[in-house]
Amino acid sequence: MHLTPKDIRRFFAGIVFPSILAIILFIVSIYIFILPVFENNIMDKKREMLKELVNTSWSLIEDYNQNYKDSLFSLKEAQQLAINKIEKIRYGDESKDYFWIIDLFPRMIMHPYLPELNGTELLDYKDQAGKALFVVAVDTVINSGEGFIDYMWQWKDDSTRIVPKLSFVKIHHDWNWVIGTGIYLEDVKEEISSLEKRLIKITFIIIGIISVIILFIVKQSLDIERRRKDIEDKLKSSRRKYQSLVEASVDGTLLLIDDHIIFSNMKFNTMFGSSASFVLSLKFDDIFDIQWNHVKSLFKNSGKSVSVDTQLKKPNKSLKDVVLTISKVFFGKQEGHIIIVKDITKLKLVEKETQELSSEIQTSLLLMNQPVAHFIKNFTKCDINTSVQEASIIMTRKNTNVLFVSQNESIIGIITDSDLRSRVLAEKQDAKISVSQIMTSPVISVPDNILLYEAVLIFDKKNVSHLAIKNSKSEIVGVLNSSDVYEMQKNSISFLVREVENAENIEQIEKTTNRLPVLVKALIDSGARTQNITRIITSLTDVITQRIIALSIESLGKPPCSFAFIAVGSEGRMEQTLATDQDNAIIFNNVDQENHQVYKTYFLELGKKVTTALDQLGFKYCNGEVMANNPKWVLSLDDWKNQFKSWINNSDPKSILEAGIFFDFRCIYGKSDLTEDLQNYIFNTIDSKAVFFQHMANPILKYRSVVNLFGNIVGDSKENDQAAFDIKKIILPIISFIRIYSLKNKIAETNSIRRLERLNSAKLLSNTLYNEINVSYNYLMLMRFRFQTNELLKKQTPDNLINIEDLSDIEKTTIKKIISEISNLQTQLSFDFKGNL
Repeated sequence: MHLTPKDIRRFFAGIVFPSILAIILFIVSIYIFILPVFENNIMDKKREMLKELVNTSWSLIEDYNQNYKDSLFSLKEAQQLAINKIEKIRYGDESKDYFWIIDLFPRMIMHPYLPELNGTELLDYKDQAGKALFVVAVDTVINSGEGFIDYMWQWKDDSTRIVPKLSFVKIHHDWNWVIGTGIYLEDVKEEISSLEKRLIKITFIIIGIISVIILFIVKQSLDIERRRKDIEDKLKSSRRKYQSLVEASVDGTLLLIDDHIIFSNMKFNTMFGSSASFVLSLKFDDIFDIQWNHVKSLFKNSGKSVSVDTQLKKPNKSLKDVVLTISKVFFGKQEGHIIIVKDITKLKLVEKETQELSSEIQTSLLLMNQPVAHFIKNFTKCDINTSVQEASIIMTRKNTNVLFVSQNESIIGIITDSDLRSRVLAEKQDAKISVSQIMTSPVISVPDNILLYEAVLIFDKKNVSHLAIKNSKSEIVGVLNSSDVYEMQKNSISFLVREVENAENIEQIEKTTNRLPVLVKALIDSGARTQNITRIITSLTDVITQRIIALSIESLGKPPCSFAFIAVGSEGRMEQTLATDQDNAIIFNNVDQENHQVYKTYFLELGKKVTTALDQLGFKYCNGEVMANNPKWVLSLDDWKNQFKSWINNSDPKSILEAGIFFDFRCIYGKSDLTEDLQNYIFNTIDSKAVFFQHMANPILKYRSVVNLFGNIVGDSKENDQAAFDIKKIILPIISFIRIYSLKNKIAETNSIRRLERLNSAKLLSNTLYNEINVSYNYLMLMRFRFQTNELLKKQTPDNLINIEDLSDIEKTTIKKIISEISNLQTQLSFDFKGNL
């Protein structure tokens, strides 16, 4: 039963309106009466404090004056002692508030933070508002002996910040000195603001209590009105309501009363494959592969819902996987159930395929993600003068297919079973010849901390079957056999790399790139480190880019000169995610002016082919057009040097914003000499360019956290207008912080973690700050990978926005902590590049 307009007016006039009026009067009284009184009291206390402080310092001067009168010191000595004593006095929360002294000329006798004013005449010294504050101070003490003055002054020891200030001044007649000190009105405003916040909080608590009381009264009133309704009308209305809900549902829906199906909507009829009349003639057990009595037993309390997985038994005898969500409702004394039916056949297929593929590769991935030190075998060696026959006997006795050759305890070569077959038996060589005549030299060796998949890449690149493994002391401690490794890596990243290298067209490469999200998910599920994930993504994307460039060159013809295809931004830092767009460019060798445009045209066409192919493979075009298909970023080496010189010397905010990602470049294909030459030029150019580094630091110092999102984060919006935040915006100041210190200290690494390690090993960052940055960065990147991988596996376009509702309370707390730690980075930057702000 609905309330009439008359009832609503009476209710509002008797309860709601008086309550609202009382709240308004309460708020108005706070702001009109209470706050001004508190404000005046605070100012009176501040004035009294200033007066007491100045009187204390004045007493010190009087003490030294008395010493002078008693002939303990000369006048000059007494005055200097007084100056020295008062100059060192500090007070306040930060111990930065101070006293100053002038004479009646006026001339500055002593100012602790502006020593350059000491001894200078102050007749023309004015604050930013044009007020001759020291002249006003002299006039005040001449007229009254003491008093208050207000003016604009720098914030404590920060000369860049000018704020209002109130000072108390007092004259010392014997010496004609004026001593003063002051408070910043900003401090007073902060106290008042703090008081306002507390009062507002109290106000909202009171409003909340009253609102709860009002809501309780409304609820009680509505309950009383509803009880008047007739039971029969209630039953009819309920049936119509639920039937309308069932009919309008976008999912297949059934309505049951007393265990009988009384309605099915069109969506369910289509899913089931029959008419509504046929459905109504059936029982629940005839339609689903689950007993209705079992479903009813799942309910413990009326009004709650349960969900069960089952199969829909269609009239054509086929089965369809569905999930049922059943809610219990009542129509008078009759028990009813609403059943929502969702088809999950396609979803299950996708999940099954994903699980199978993930299971298939996860074991291999975990193995290939381990250091080679776990898989090496002991090695056997012989002297360089050993005959081939003797070497064969040694290999047979030791049951090994590889033998290292040594000279003076140094390993200089290697022979294998394959060498014996191809270089001795096939060539009909005498078995008594020395192993030095058939050995392979030099021996390819790698450190024992490289990952297994990296060893596979070296096997392929160097075309060798065995690698010598060295420890941290560069001593050979074992051997790694390619055949052993290949048995373990059939689905690993190395296998995918070889697939790309052997691909003859874009379609073949695309089949490999489609497996990347599952690879990443398997790594995340296995607890892999961020650095390992990015290394694997980088290895695959690099070889994809290299293969596309090679195919494009086959189409275009041989390049007219040497060049380097470079990656910048996240790809240049080897920190790509699954939502990274393209950031690339081309450097070609310097040529004469006559051929310059011809060469540039070739490389621009190459860039267009490569970027188009990458876009087809899912590496989307850069919104800022920082790509090798843009003439702006296809330049000769000298043109690139001029471009960086312009960015560095004209380091305005726009130039710095544009140039930021270009300082993270590396060579993917071509002549790395060109990138090394450009890197050295940049380091030489930025040397002693303090303004450049200040401007690079500015965007980080101006960073404002999005911490309001959790209470609340000010972010973007995601689907359905859910609150979301851009995780990339939280990572960006961390990356920028690492970049500026790396450039300052000429660290050639581009990867953020490697840069960070170099900075820490060189003692350029404290261990505490290093650990905070390292942990924060890895946590954010893993979260970024996890959400992007889930989006890709759901066939959604990945991005950097994360819904707040998808985070656990622990994750929210951790991100808030990371955001708060960014202020430490800002403090460090401020100290190193902007001075002590």
